[in-house]
Amino acid sequence: MDTVLRFVGLDLELDKELQEITDLAATMCNASTAVISFLDTDTQYFKVKRDCKDIVGEVKTYPRKDTFCSHAIKQDDVMIIPDTLADPRFAYHDAVTGDPNIRFYAGTPLWDSEGQKVGTLCVLDTNPNNLNEQQKQLLKVIANQAMKTIELKIKSITLQEKLTEVEAQQEYIYDASIRLRSFFESSTNFQVLLGKSGEVIDFNKTAFNFVKRAHNTDMDRGDLFVTYIAPEFVSKFLDGYNLALKGIRHVEEGSTDYGEMGVIWWDATFEAARDKNDDIIGISYLIRNVTERKEREQKIIKQNESLLSIAHIQAHEFRAPLTTIMGLMSLIKEDDYALASGYLPYLEMAVNNLDEKIKSIVVDIENSVEKL
Repeated sequence: MDTVLRFVGLDLELDKELQEITDLAATMCNASTAVISFLDTDTQYFKVKRDCKDIVGEVKTYPRKDTFCSHAIKQDDVMIIPDTLADPRFAYHDAVTGDPNIRFYAGTPLWDSEGQKVGTLCVLDTNPNNLNEQQKQLLKVIANQAMKTIELKIKSITLQEKLTEVEAQQEYIYDASIRLRSFFESSTNFQVLLGKSGEVIDFNKTAFNFVKRAHNTDMDRGDLFVTYIAPEFVSKFLDGYNLALKGIRHVEEGSTDYGEMGVIWWDATFEAARDKNDDIIGISYLIRNVTERKEREQKIIKQNESLLSIAHIQAHEFRAPLTTIMGLMSLIKEDDYALASGYLPYLEMAVNNLDEKIKSIVVDIENSVEKL
């Protein structure tokens, strides 16, 4: 029974308020012992007691089927056994015929706030006894007070646990926010968080410093970010922004001339920012400065163009010495190589001419590469 287990797990044995309640119950009923206990399907758990005659002793649990309280919890009123020896249900019970020789028992159910019987408040003695109507009513009132006290303690413990969880959660969130802010601020990329109306919600140092330098003004939260966009890029910015608001990630590339700062090449990423429920709350706008990469690319393109140009210009110059060599070889073959020695000076001249052309082109290429 989960309902009972939440009471069983409580550390109530030394609770001052509940100890006072059991003392009051024993005193009002002229009994030596009073016990608050809880019962599940199989076991009775003794939680709080006032035990002048050591009737319960150090016992903490007992099989439910052998207890007086297993009968009392089935009733709605106080169950009284004035003399256990005179009650056939208990006359031969071990606790009656032997130690601790219980002769009197009175018990009333403990009801939780949900109307479930979860245990009993009982009084015991080694001498026969009885309760009058006033004592019976008082025992029920005391039992009701005992349960209210116990449930209040449960709520207090639960509240404390929740507070501890909240504090731990707050500490975790704080640490996470510090880490996130540190990561956010340490980025060399321009990054801003924009609201659904285009207003600036947050920004990192890189973004703030760039706006300060490029526009000679401080960017503040709440500013319309479009005011910091170069006029020629406004329409593309709005297109990317609106796509991101629909949950579509968008990347844009381009360059902007910032006057004294020079031309800056960039790529911009528009991405939806979402809350814990995955609802879009704004836009994450990140810009990377790719000027260095673009300059390298442009340099390589110019190198390739220059080399192609050189090759195109010089290619026809190869044709003359090659044509000469091919013509001489044709004549040598026609004479069946018999007069080859007569053609060798001309062949050597053509080869040397070709070699000079090749060297000249190589030098032109090297000079062109150095200039780039």
